Amino acid sequence: MAAFKAHCAFGFWLGDYLNIETKLDKAMGQFGCIASLADLPGDAKMAKYIRDAIKLHHVGVKPAAVRTPAEKLVAPGYFLAAIKKNKKASATYTAFTPSKKKEYIEWVVEAKTEATRDKRLAQAVEWMSEGKVRNWKYVNC
Repeated sequence: MAAFKAHCAFGFWLGDYLNIETKLDKAMGQFGCIASLADLPGDAKMAKYIRDAIKLHHVGVKPAAVRTPAEKLVAPGYFLAAIKKNKKASATYTAFTPSKKKEYIEWVVEAKTEATRDKRLAQAVEWMSEGKVRNWKYVNC
């Protein structure tokens, strides 16, 4: 449900499972932009939609999860070579979750100059050899 100055929007959480004659604009819920009571279905239809939604809830229907495929994480060769030179950093990097690895890789790769990249790479190896995640300063905030 959403309310605005001149209109509102209303929809059912499991609306895709109900047989509702939807408006074209799905962003405004199953009933579209509602500017007056005339924009809603009649009392009998609305009561049927509500009863059907309650039945779905009691049965335990869950909305379908929408997942996007994760990107394949690729570490550049120079990054992996620098980490392999330090055993502690290599062990820490291997133990990291994919998101922790991605933080370090993106930080190093996004550098605009080679000097900055080399500085970040050296810093990354140092922090990983100490067992630190990329944003270790903010872990206990």
